[in-house]
Amino acid sequence: MKLYYPHSNKGQIAIIVAITLVVLIGMVGLAVDSGRGYGVKAKLSAAVDAAAIAAARGLTVGDDDAERIANAQVAAQKFFNGNFPNNYLGSTPTSLSTTAVHKVDGYWQVNVTATANMPTTFMRVLGQNELTLNAAGEVVRRDVDIVLVMDTSGSIGSAMAGLKNCAKNSFVNKFIEGPGGDRLGLVSFASGAVLDVPINKDVTRGFSKTQMNNAIDAFTSSGWTGSAEGMRRALNEINAIPPSLRSSLRVIVFFSDGAPNALPATFDRLSGTPNPVSGDLESETSGVATARATELYREDRRDTLRASYNNINVLRNTGFNITGVGDIPLASYNGARTLTGSPITNTRCNVNKAARNMVENAANTARNQGIYVHSAALGAAVNNPETNFSGGCSTNSEVGVTILKRLANTTDSTSYNAAQPTGIYVSAATIAQCDDAFSKIASEILRLTK
Repeated sequence: MKLYYPHSNKGQIAIIVAITLVVLIGMVGLAVDSGRGYGVKAKLSAAVDAAAIAAARGLTVGDDDAERIANAQVAAQKFFNGNFPNNYLGSTPTSLSTTAVHKVDGYWQVNVTATANMPTTFMRVLGQNELTLNAAGEVVRRDVDIVLVMDTSGSIGSAMAGLKNCAKNSFVNKFIEGPGGDRLGLVSFASGAVLDVPINKDVTRGFSKTQMNNAIDAFTSSGWTGSAEGMRRALNEINAIPPSLRSSLRVIVFFSDGAPNALPATFDRLSGTPNPVSGDLESETSGVATARATELYREDRRDTLRASYNNINVLRNTGFNITGVGDIPLASYNGARTLTGSPITNTRCNVNKAARNMVENAANTARNQGIYVHSAALGAAVNNPETNFSGGCSTNSEVGVTILKRLANTTDSTSYNAAQPTGIYVSAATIAQCDDAFSKIASEILRLTK
């Protein structure tokens, strides 16, 4: 006969309960500690990404690659510390490694790795006292060729001092100078245009911030708005870099406070010498709409009157040429304004429309070559049709903003072309907003370098 004693199972139940509790605690610990670990991992990854981006920006400082790499490492450490505080969810960062390699093809490759240790709480029951978490980030930065085009016309006026500062501090100073760095050139325009700082065209690359900033400091405000000549000189300069040495990213940054009103071309006179004459023909502000444009300014100076010619009767079909492309037609691209007369008559309306066509045609030529065009504006004049410059020409009433967006090929422009690079347009209503406008364009360029 077999006897059954229920109390004899108590010991076995206690053992089963104890084992179950250990398993349950381990499972709870796995959930709790894993959740903490996931939070630390996410924070660590975000900090590493921020450090990698900061390192790429840190490459803009230094006279040679060794200094640039050292500055990149300092910037990475600073941003990592700011984004991953010590003792975050009980964790401790134990290492940060930043490497930056300048490739022979002009690219910079930045790699950042970091490790953090997080002590566990419940998982200690399973013998896991600590979690080691790792994160890695990579940024590839390509060198860039840039020509900055600055409007110095008379309408800038008292805003010129502030404009100089934001162009220097919020744009020029954000790029890598010195041998092996980015290339920057500078063109300024008013009634004509000047190549203030030629772009580096040899294998050494780089630019001088001091040279750029000194040239900007020398700007004065006077003259008309010869936008077409400014864009033409910028395109010729960036294309003067031998094809084998060009950066994979090429950019023209175009700043203006209004609409174009000067036509760069060669003009025939009815009589007299010299004949023909070349320069920037101003659409002027006096007389009726059909009055001839007479003031011809030097195309290679910002504001130097060549002469007044009352006997320029017609306009040729093309303006000054673009190197490697040829003469710029006065009206040939999609969306160009229609000019009247056959041959084209020299009216202030035609000169004004042709000036607008030509700057857009030059920008269109640049974009067809894969060059990005970004545009910026200052003040309220860009919202004014400025019909007084064309004698009240009613068919030429679009505002400067329209033209600047067309130059950049923004998606909301009236001539957007999806097959070409899409630039950005930014505006500053006042000089106080100028820093933000130039910073946005600089950030967009730096974003494209990565």
